[in-house]
Amino acid sequence: MYTETTLEQTLDSDDYLEIISINYKTPSSLYEAQKVLSKYFSMGKYYEWSIRNILHKIIAKPHDVDKYIKQCYDLYCEGFGFMDNLGLGYGLGLTCPDGFNDKVDEFYPHIAEEVERVILWLDTRKIVITGHSGEYQGIEYDDNRSHKEKEPTSYKIQKSKK
Repeated sequence: MYTETTLEQTLDSDDYLEIISINYKTPSSLYEAQKVLSKYFSMGKYYEWSIRNILHKIIAKPHDVDKYIKQCYDLYCEGFGFMDNLGLGYGLGLTCPDGFNDKVDEFYPHIAEEVERVILWLDTRKIVITGHSGEYQGIEYDDNRSHKEKEPTSYKIQKSKK
């Protein structure tokens, strides 16, 4: 980053100095960088771009697809609630160390269908990622899905026994 001339040319001098002065080993560094960079581009668009890359990797099914499926669980935990079917239904199982990694092939074709649903929500703007509040799980997005579209498809919610 320190040798990247495009960044220096894009940011004004104060912002450039601030961005290269951030200690990227601290937990708050991402938030500090986002504060500076959000003046220049939409964090919502960045998050959407990042999620789309993960989703397309799952469809392509490279040899290390398990890491992309696990990232769906991470995204859900970070506050992307619309990733619940992929995160809880598939990704969570791969984070457990009891042989679930061998089950990736069993996820197909259902996981690819679920990925296509999320991509469709992004394409049709039923999900619009707007940014981050800076708080833990502070992802902000507009959820324009119908009640039916929000229902779990790859995991079940246990009814409480009252």
